[in-house]
Amino acid sequence: MATPTTLLAPGTGDPTRPFTDPAHAEADLAMLARLQAILAAHAADGGRDGRRTDADGSIHWLVVPDWAALEAASPAVGVGFFGQALDVDHEPINAVEAEMMERLERYPGLLAYYNVEFPQGDGTSQWGNLVVFADRASREHLSMESLHRTAVDRSPLHYDSLRLHRIVLPDGALGATAPRLDESLLFDFRSDPIWIALRRP
Repeated sequence: MATPTTLLAPGTGDPTRPFTDPAHAEADLAMLARLQAILAAHAADGGRDGRRTDADGSIHWLVVPDWAALEAASPAVGVGFFGQALDVDHEPINAVEAEMMERLERYPGLLAYYNVEFPQGDGTSQWGNLVVFADRASREHLSMESLHRTAVDRSPLHYDSLRLHRIVLPDGALGATAPRLDESLLFDFRSDPIWIALRRP
């Protein structure tokens, strides 16, 4: 599913697909920087993970198998995922994700998984997450793992579209340097076949 069918020039989107607007990518990177800062704050507070709900109803779920390994990885790489969800029952894909998060220590080089659900004014939710890896090889390894493949295969049933950003964290996930974008994959599940675009900075 991740083979691009379209190459977008830097700083451009597809006017017929508003979710590809580069302004959304800028907002996504700002959110990833915010999640990175929260990670750093948790590390400074002794390394805490788990689930919590903000006053605005946002649900945060953070899993870090080894805080020392997360701190030591500098630079690190990551993936930022931002889905435009359908109004459907998301329990099936949530269950797959929960199973993955319960066994993160089994995935070599996977250092942190941070998922946030943002409630929308219309009663639906949107999701964003930051997944941190020690290196690119670890990131590619996860793409071949069976549970991850199950989640990928289910994505068209749960999302109208999504943006997947591959990033570099120059001084690690706990550092002060903001994430740097390597490339974005943009998926439109309304198209048949699925439309997938690649855009680099």
